[in-house]
Amino acid sequence: MIEHHGDLDMHSPRQSLPFFARPFALIGLIPLVLAFDIPMALAAQNDCGSQGATIVKNAYPAAQETSDQVFEVDGATIKVSASAYDDPHAMICRVWPSRPELTLVAVPLVTRQSDDGNEGDLELLVVNSSDSAVRQRLRLPHLMTDDALYISSIAFDTARYRLAPGKTAFGLRVSLQGSSRPNPFGETTLRLFRIDDKERLTPVLDNIVVSSNQGEWDTNCAGEFHNTDRTLSMAPSAGNAIADIVVDETSTTTISTPGKDGACIDTKTAGSNSYRLRYEASGYRVPEGLSRTE
Repeated sequence: MIEHHGDLDMHSPRQSLPFFARPFALIGLIPLVLAFDIPMALAAQNDCGSQGATIVKNAYPAAQETSDQVFEVDGATIKVSASAYDDPHAMICRVWPSRPELTLVAVPLVTRQSDDGNEGDLELLVVNSSDSAVRQRLRLPHLMTDDALYISSIAFDTARYRLAPGKTAFGLRVSLQGSSRPNPFGETTLRLFRIDDKERLTPVLDNIVVSSNQGEWDTNCAGEFHNTDRTLSMAPSAGNAIADIVVDETSTTTISTPGKDGACIDTKTAGSNSYRLRYEASGYRVPEGLSRTE
Protein backbone atom coordinates (compact mmCIF):
# COMPACT_ATOMS: atom_id res chain seq x y z
CA MET A 1 0.00 0.00 0.00
CA ILE A 2 1.39 3.38 -1.01
CA GLU A 3 -0.26 6.67 -0.16
CA HIS A 4 0.94 9.84 -1.87
CA HIS A 5 0.02 13.32 -0.75
CA GLY A 6 0.28 16.43 -2.88
CA ASP A 7 3.55 18.32 -3.01
CA LEU A 8 3.83 21.60 -1.13
CA ASP A 9 6.00 24.46 -2.40
CA MET A 10 7.50 26.92 0.08
CA HIS A 11 9.73 29.90 -0.71
CA SER A 12 11.82 31.78 1.84
CA PRO A 13 14.69 34.24 1.31
CA ARG A 14 17.79 33.52 3.39
CA GLN A 15 20.98 35.28 4.19
CA SER A 16 24.34 33.48 4.07
CA LEU A 17 24.20 29.69 3.61
CA PRO A 18 21.09 27.83 2.35
CA PHE A 19 18.87 26.28 4.99
CA PHE A 20 19.72 22.64 4.36
CA ALA A 21 23.38 23.21 3.56
CA ARG A 22 24.17 25.14 6.70
CA PRO A 23 24.90 22.04 8.90
CA PHE A 24 27.12 20.51 6.23
CA ALA A 25 29.17 23.67 5.82
CA LEU A 26 30.86 22.82 9.10
CA ILE A 27 32.26 19.51 7.86
CA GLY A 28 36.02 19.58 8.21
CA LEU A 29 35.86 22.48 10.70
CA ILE A 30 34.24 20.92 13.77
CA PRO A 31 32.91 17.43 14.56
CA LEU A 32 29.44 17.04 13.11
CA VAL A 33 26.71 15.00 14.74
CA LEU A 34 23.79 14.48 12.37
CA ALA A 35 20.29 14.86 13.68
CA PHE A 36 19.53 11.17 13.25
CA ASP A 37 22.51 9.96 15.27
CA ILE A 38 21.94 8.76 18.83
CA PRO A 39 21.04 11.72 21.10
CA MET A 40 23.62 12.69 23.71
CA ALA A 41 21.06 12.28 26.48
CA LEU A 42 20.64 8.60 25.57
CA ALA A 43 24.37 7.84 25.37
CA ALA A 44 24.53 6.48 28.91
CA GLN A 45 21.87 3.89 28.03
CA ASN A 46 24.36 2.29 25.65
CA ASP A 47 27.33 2.13 28.01
CA CYS A 48 28.31 -1.33 29.22
CA GLY A 49 29.97 -0.02 32.39
CA SER A 50 31.55 -2.56 34.69
CA GLN A 51 29.49 -5.31 33.02
CA GLY A 52 31.43 -4.95 29.75
CA ALA A 53 34.59 -6.85 30.64
CA THR A 54 32.55 -9.68 32.17
CA ILE A 55 30.46 -9.99 28.99
CA VAL A 56 33.63 -10.20 26.86
CA LYS A 57 35.10 -12.92 29.06
CA ASN A 58 31.84 -14.90 29.01
CA ALA A 59 31.32 -14.58 25.25
CA TYR A 60 34.96 -14.91 24.18
CA PRO A 61 36.84 -17.12 26.66
CA ALA A 62 40.02 -16.91 24.54
CA ALA A 63 40.07 -13.09 24.54
CA GLN A 64 43.21 -11.47 25.95
CA GLU A 65 43.14 -8.01 27.54
CA THR A 66 45.96 -6.08 25.83
CA SER A 67 45.31 -2.77 27.57
CA ASP A 68 42.73 -1.24 29.84
CA GLN A 69 39.29 -2.20 28.47
CA VAL A 70 40.72 -3.43 25.13
CA PHE A 71 40.69 -7.13 24.20
CA GLU A 72 42.08 -9.19 21.30
CA VAL A 73 40.49 -12.40 20.05
CA ASP A 74 41.06 -14.30 16.78
CA GLY A 75 42.69 -11.29 15.14
CA ALA A 76 39.92 -8.86 16.10
CA THR A 77 39.93 -6.00 18.59
CA ILE A 78 37.11 -5.48 21.09
CA LYS A 79 36.83 -2.13 22.88
CA VAL A 80 34.90 -1.79 26.11
CA SER A 81 34.54 1.97 26.39
CA ALA A 82 33.21 3.99 29.30
CA SER A 83 31.61 6.29 26.74
CA ALA A 84 30.49 4.35 23.66
CA TYR A 85 28.90 7.52 22.27
CA ASP A 86 32.39 8.84 21.49
CA ASP A 87 33.53 5.72 19.64
CA PRO A 88 31.30 3.81 17.18
CA HIS A 89 33.80 0.92 17.35
CA ALA A 90 33.18 0.29 21.06
CA MET A 91 30.76 -2.21 22.58
CA ILE A 92 27.28 -1.01 23.48
CA CYS A 93 24.82 -2.53 25.94
CA ARG A 94 21.14 -1.84 26.62
CA VAL A 95 18.72 -3.48 29.04
CA TRP A 96 15.78 -4.62 26.91
CA PRO A 97 12.72 -2.78 28.31
CA SER A 98 10.31 -5.42 27.00
CA ARG A 99 12.31 -8.11 28.82
CA PRO A 100 14.40 -6.39 31.51
CA GLU A 101 15.88 -9.71 32.62
CA LEU A 102 17.85 -9.58 29.35
CA THR A 103 20.53 -7.14 28.16
CA LEU A 104 21.26 -6.50 24.49
CA VAL A 105 24.92 -6.20 23.50
CA ALA A 106 26.55 -5.18 20.21
CA VAL A 107 30.23 -6.14 19.92
CA PRO A 108 32.27 -4.61 17.07
CA LEU A 109 34.98 -7.12 16.09
CA VAL A 110 37.39 -4.84 14.24
CA THR A 111 40.20 -6.45 12.26
CA ARG A 112 41.54 -3.25 10.67
CA GLN A 113 41.16 0.40 11.62
CA SER A 114 42.76 3.31 9.77
CA ASP A 115 42.07 6.76 8.33
CA ASP A 116 41.30 5.13 4.96
CA GLY A 117 38.64 2.80 6.30
CA ASN A 118 37.86 -0.01 8.69
CA GLU A 119 37.11 -3.71 8.46
CA GLY A 120 35.29 -6.04 10.80
CA ASP A 121 32.12 -7.83 11.83
CA LEU A 122 29.50 -7.04 14.45
CA GLU A 123 28.21 -9.68 16.85
CA LEU A 124 24.90 -9.29 18.64
CA LEU A 125 24.56 -10.91 22.05
CA VAL A 126 21.61 -11.36 24.36
CA VAL A 127 22.83 -11.89 27.92
CA ASN A 128 21.28 -12.28 31.35
CA SER A 129 21.05 -8.91 33.06
CA SER A 130 21.87 -10.55 36.38
CA ASP A 131 25.08 -12.47 35.63
CA SER A 132 25.99 -11.55 32.00
CA ALA A 133 25.74 -15.17 30.85
CA VAL A 134 25.26 -15.37 27.08
CA ARG A 135 21.81 -16.60 26.00
CA GLN A 136 21.82 -15.92 22.22
CA ARG A 137 24.29 -14.58 19.68
CA LEU A 138 24.30 -13.67 16.00
CA ARG A 139 27.32 -12.56 13.98
CA LEU A 140 26.76 -9.98 11.21
CA PRO A 141 29.67 -10.23 8.75
CA HIS A 142 31.31 -7.04 7.47
CA LEU A 143 28.92 -4.72 9.29
CA MET A 144 31.88 -2.75 10.72
CA THR A 145 33.53 -2.39 7.30
CA ASP A 146 33.49 1.15 5.88
CA ASP A 147 35.57 3.47 3.71
CA ALA A 148 34.46 6.74 2.06
CA LEU A 149 31.23 6.53 4.04
CA TYR A 150 32.27 5.94 7.62
CA ILE A 151 30.24 4.58 10.53
CA SER A 152 29.40 7.48 12.83
CA SER A 153 27.25 5.64 15.39
CA ILE A 154 25.63 2.33 16.33
CA ALA A 155 22.66 2.25 18.69
CA PHE A 156 19.92 -0.09 19.87
CA ASP A 157 16.31 0.76 19.13
CA THR A 158 14.13 -0.73 21.85
CA ALA A 159 10.78 0.69 20.78
CA ARG A 160 7.97 -1.84 21.17
CA TYR A 161 8.10 -3.70 17.86
CA ARG A 162 5.36 -6.16 18.89
CA LEU A 163 5.20 -8.83 16.19
CA ALA A 164 2.59 -10.96 17.96
CA PRO A 165 1.47 -11.64 21.54
CA GLY A 166 4.60 -12.54 23.49
CA LYS A 167 6.88 -11.84 20.50
CA THR A 168 8.74 -8.53 20.42
CA ALA A 169 11.61 -7.48 18.21
CA PHE A 170 14.40 -5.01 18.92
CA GLY A 171 16.27 -2.81 16.49
CA LEU A 172 19.84 -1.88 15.64
CA ARG A 173 20.50 1.48 13.99
CA VAL A 174 23.72 2.10 12.07
CA SER A 175 24.54 5.63 10.93
CA LEU A 176 26.91 6.39 8.05
CA GLN A 177 28.37 9.75 7.17
CA GLY A 178 30.39 11.14 4.29
CA SER A 179 33.24 13.61 4.58
CA SER A 180 32.78 15.51 1.30
CA ARG A 181 31.83 19.15 1.80
CA PRO A 182 30.43 19.77 -1.71
CA ASN A 183 28.57 16.43 -1.70
CA PRO A 184 27.29 15.98 1.88
CA PHE A 185 25.79 12.62 2.78
CA GLY A 186 24.37 11.00 5.90
CA GLU A 187 22.22 7.91 6.37
CA THR A 188 20.80 5.73 9.13
CA THR A 189 19.61 2.17 8.55
CA LEU A 190 17.53 -0.05 10.83
CA ARG A 191 17.58 -3.82 11.31
CA LEU A 192 15.12 -5.74 13.49
CA PHE A 193 15.80 -8.99 15.35
CA ARG A 194 13.80 -11.36 17.53
CA ILE A 195 14.28 -14.47 19.62
CA ASP A 196 12.37 -17.19 17.75
CA ASP A 197 10.43 -20.20 19.04
CA LYS A 198 13.66 -22.25 19.12
CA GLU A 199 15.36 -19.62 21.30
CA ARG A 200 17.58 -18.46 18.42
CA LEU A 201 18.38 -14.83 17.65
CA THR A 202 17.16 -14.22 14.08
CA PRO A 203 16.78 -11.17 11.80
CA VAL A 204 13.27 -10.20 10.70
CA LEU A 205 13.87 -6.85 8.95
CA ASP A 206 17.07 -5.94 7.14
CA ASN A 207 18.66 -2.65 6.23
CA ILE A 208 15.73 -0.26 5.84
CA VAL A 209 16.83 3.39 5.53
CA VAL A 210 15.05 5.40 8.23
CA SER A 211 16.84 8.70 7.64
CA SER A 212 18.94 10.16 4.86
CA ASN A 213 20.43 13.52 3.98
CA GLN A 214 22.33 14.16 0.77
CA GLY A 215 23.03 16.93 -1.65
CA GLU A 216 25.36 18.77 -3.96
CA TRP A 217 26.29 22.46 -3.73
CA ASP A 218 29.01 24.96 -4.62
CA THR A 219 29.96 25.36 -0.88
CA ASN A 220 28.70 28.94 -1.04
CA CYS A 221 24.98 28.87 -1.84
CA ALA A 222 23.82 27.20 -5.06
CA GLY A 223 22.84 23.57 -4.67
CA GLU A 224 20.18 20.92 -4.26
CA PHE A 225 19.56 18.90 -1.12
CA HIS A 226 17.31 15.95 -0.24
CA ASN A 227 16.12 14.86 3.20
CA THR A 228 14.04 11.76 3.97
CA ASP A 229 12.76 10.49 7.33
CA ARG A 230 10.80 7.31 7.92
CA THR A 231 8.99 6.11 11.05
CA LEU A 232 7.82 2.54 11.68
CA SER A 233 4.69 1.41 13.49
CA MET A 234 3.08 -1.99 13.98
CA ALA A 235 -0.38 -2.73 12.57
CA PRO A 236 -2.66 -5.80 12.69
CA SER A 237 -2.28 -8.08 9.69
CA ALA A 238 -5.36 -9.28 7.84
CA GLY A 239 -3.97 -12.66 6.80
CA ASN A 240 -0.92 -13.30 8.94
CA ALA A 241 -0.30 -14.04 12.60
CA ILE A 242 2.63 -11.61 12.52
CA ALA A 243 1.81 -7.89 12.47
CA ASP A 244 2.45 -5.68 9.46
CA ILE A 245 4.87 -2.76 9.63
CA VAL A 246 3.58 0.60 8.44
CA VAL A 247 6.33 2.93 7.21
CA ASP A 248 5.44 6.63 7.13
CA GLU A 249 7.81 8.70 5.02
CA THR A 250 8.35 12.44 4.80
CA SER A 251 10.74 13.95 2.27
CA THR A 252 11.95 17.44 1.46
CA THR A 253 13.93 18.76 -1.50
CA THR A 254 15.58 22.15 -1.09
CA ILE A 255 16.98 24.07 -4.06
CA SER A 256 19.18 27.02 -3.10
CA THR A 257 20.00 29.84 -5.51
CA PRO A 258 21.90 33.14 -5.08
CA GLY A 259 19.68 36.21 -4.79
CA LYS A 260 20.26 39.90 -4.57
CA ASP A 261 22.65 41.45 -2.06
CA GLY A 262 24.22 38.10 -1.18
CA ALA A 263 20.97 36.51 -0.04
CA CYS A 264 20.55 32.78 -0.59
CA ILE A 265 17.01 31.82 -1.56
CA ASP A 266 15.68 28.37 -0.64
CA THR A 267 12.84 26.74 -2.54
CA LYS A 268 11.49 23.70 -0.72
CA THR A 269 9.23 20.92 -2.00
CA ALA A 270 7.80 18.52 0.58
CA GLY A 271 5.93 15.28 0.17
CA SER A 272 4.91 12.13 2.03
CA ASN A 273 4.28 8.46 1.37
CA SER A 274 3.14 5.41 3.33
CA TYR A 275 4.22 1.80 2.82
CA ARG A 276 2.96 -1.43 4.37
CA LEU A 277 5.46 -4.25 4.89
CA ARG A 278 4.08 -7.76 5.35
CA TYR A 279 5.79 -10.68 7.05
CA GLU A 280 6.69 -13.37 4.52
CA ALA A 281 8.16 -16.75 5.54
CA SER A 282 10.84 -15.60 7.99
CA GLY A 283 10.91 -11.83 7.69
CA TYR A 284 9.68 -8.58 6.18
CA ARG A 285 10.55 -7.80 2.59
CA VAL A 286 11.90 -4.27 2.22
CA PRO A 287 11.04 -2.58 -1.09
CA GLU A 288 14.10 -1.72 -3.15
CA GLY A 289 13.58 2.02 -2.82
CA LEU A 290 13.60 1.84 0.98
CA SER A 291 16.71 -0.28 1.49
CA ARG A 292 20.33 0.80 1.48
CA THR A 293 22.15 0.51 -1.83
CA GLU A 294 25.87 -0.22 -1.56
